[in-house]
Amino acid sequence: MAGEQPGKRVTINAAFLQEIKEDHQHLKELLEQLRTLTEVPQVLSNHGQQFVKLLGSLCDQLAFHFTLEEAYGYFEEALDSKPHLESQAGLLKGQHAELFVLARDLADAAAQLDFSSDSKAEKIARRFRVFDQALRDHESAELNLILAALEDDLGVGD
Repeated sequence: MAGEQPGKRVTINAAFLQEIKEDHQHLKELLEQLRTLTEVPQVLSNHGQQFVKLLGSLCDQLAFHFTLEEAYGYFEEALDSKPHLESQAGLLKGQHAELFVLARDLADAAAQLDFSSDSKAEKIARRFRVFDQALRDHESAELNLILAALEDDLGVGD
């Protein structure tokens, strides 16, 4: 149509997409292992060192994951012309530091814990589940934001 300004185009780099895919897969695998260990306090009591090691790996992976999202801004271009989504994107980006601190504090607490006590194991397992749910909510909100931006770009169909 005459007079319309062309929208911004999101360019996709295949190598970057592969890196994101690998990052998400590794993060998913770490979280699944941690979820399995925290389902039953007795299991966690017997695998405390593995839990501590996995939490350390989770902190490293989250740092990488959030850095990828922030450094490459993989959805920022799509949001440039959508001010109604920018504030939500800013809030989600701000959660990265909060989530990382929660993970780091959880890893630090687990490293100091005596896992021979089922009650202490259950307490740290609960902390992990709270963190895990916060991360799930965050990732879901990011996905919804990306889908909303794409929906605006593509329209909702005929």
